[in-house]
Amino acid sequence: MALLSACSAGTPPGPASSPVPTPSAGVSVPSTTASASPLTTALPSEPVEPTTTNTLPPPPDPTGPDPSTAGNLDADELPRPGGWRTVEAEGGEEEGYQGNGTWVHARDARYAAQAVITIGCADITRDDYPDPTLALEGTYENADGAPGIGLVLQFGDADTAGRYWSRYGEQVRACTTVQEPVHTELVDLGPAARGETLMDRRTYPDGEWTEVGVRRGDRVTLLVLSDEGHAISRAQAGRIIDQVP
Repeated sequence: MALLSACSAGTPPGPASSPVPTPSAGVSVPSTTASASPLTTALPSEPVEPTTTNTLPPPPDPTGPDPSTAGNLDADELPRPGGWRTVEAEGGEEEGYQGNGTWVHARDARYAAQAVITIGCADITRDDYPDPTLALEGTYENADGAPGIGLVLQFGDADTAGRYWSRYGEQVRACTTVQEPVHTELVDLGPAARGETLMDRRTYPDGEWTEVGVRRGDRVTLLVLSDEGHAISRAQAGRIIDQVP
């Protein structure tokens, strides 16, 4: 998901390769990344960026098709929203992967988790959240050809997944108070939503998207769907969540 990063007309924010996986229960997907080199002292008018030695190198260019499974994760782990169809993605250097002839592909879990959590409205470093062990991404398209991305992140245990989910929720909520790089509005899914869930409506400078997410046990699942006019309803989000194993 970047299930959730700055978006373009063809690449959604959130779980994409750029969620576009978090949230707390009832609220429940690269923008701000840590620098790999020490930062000079900021001017008084500039915020001081967080620093960490726990950084990721630039991701390597894809050299061949990515697997269609990631450990025990396969296409059955991702929901299939009503009104959307799964589509084979070609990928490429910009997307960070090569297509494999299916609609799902494995991701390096570290980069996938970083891409969705660094939304850009609040500072965060890799010291602030745990890495998952596995990541699988899927690509969707609606009847108008608009894109969507699904991402499932598997962690070492439920507690670790819960820590990531909670920190992710803080990042999403931080975007409710700003307009750039993205503005989010949280949607209360009510008591009918099963488990720890999320729905937020996102407005980027070049488009509108809706994110739906859930944390179940050691997994975090995030979907970011192009949604001009924010027409995706709470009921539709609930049906997506109900499909998550």
